[in-house]
Amino acid sequence: MDFFFVLSGFVIGQAYGRRLAGALSWGAYMRLRLIRLYPAILGGLLLGVVAALLAGERLHPAMAAQILLLPALWGPALHGGELFPLNGPQWSLFLELAANALHAALLRWLTIPRLAAAVALAGAVLVWVSGRQGGLDVGWSRATVWGGPPRVVFGFGAGLLLFRAHAAGWRAPRMPLALVALMLGVCLVRPFPERGLWAITDPIIVLAVLPAIVALAVNAAVPAWAMGACAWLGALSYPLYAIHAPLLRIAGAFLASLDDDQAVLGWALALPAVIAMAALFERFYDAPVRAWLARRPQ
Repeated sequence: MDFFFVLSGFVIGQAYGRRLAGALSWGAYMRLRLIRLYPAILGGLLLGVVAALLAGERLHPAMAAQILLLPALWGPALHGGELFPLNGPQWSLFLELAANALHAALLRWLTIPRLAAAVALAGAVLVWVSGRQGGLDVGWSRATVWGGPPRVVFGFGAGLLLFRAHAAGWRAPRMPLALVALMLGVCLVRPFPERGLWAITDPIIVLAVLPAIVALAVNAAVPAWAMGACAWLGALSYPLYAIHAPLLRIAGAFLASLDDDQAVLGWALALPAVIAMAALFERFYDAPVRAWLARRPQ
């Protein structure tokens, strides 16, 4: 998730920085961000309801807060005490929108030294959090909710700093996109399986390696033949993230009664099926709904 916070900071700075410094108001900007993010969030929540019913779970009134993009801070401890029990990954989208709103509100005050100071402070807090928690798997549950804000402040702020450096003419060394993707893949699978090392390796990856990967990716060499595939993957990435968790829970409900060999085969088929369903979700629901909302008068 931390990689996407950094990437989001860079993309938001590139797409909206000049417009926010000009005529684009805070309210108009947040409307654009809600149009971009909310349809997929709502779709993920509805799928989460289906997943909960198939699993025989009891829905609780506290879950209704998620429709308003608010965490369920009270009610029973469902799914390990997740802030968003219907769709666990929504915690990061909640923080993403909060970071978007804060950035737009403070843009004219947020000079590079102030932004760097905020990023450095958040990084120091994350080092402390990692030592206390044994890693940086925090922010998604009621027990670790306090760990979420420094994750998004550091990641989003680091992405903004990278964009400002890029806009000023700084460029990372040019590398093949495949190599950059391989580096990211190694980081995302947490290459050190011994849990006792996560308190050390998580801050190194989050504070240093992931921002470096974003900087390299921005200047990576993309072959012409791969442009279409990269554009398709870029369009798919957010819908897939928004709905993968409830889809996997739905698959788990159907595969729970199978023996081990059948379950392995079922999961091998379920994973590409989830990607295919996310592509259909983006093509026939997310993109059309966003286009319709964008045409609505303000």
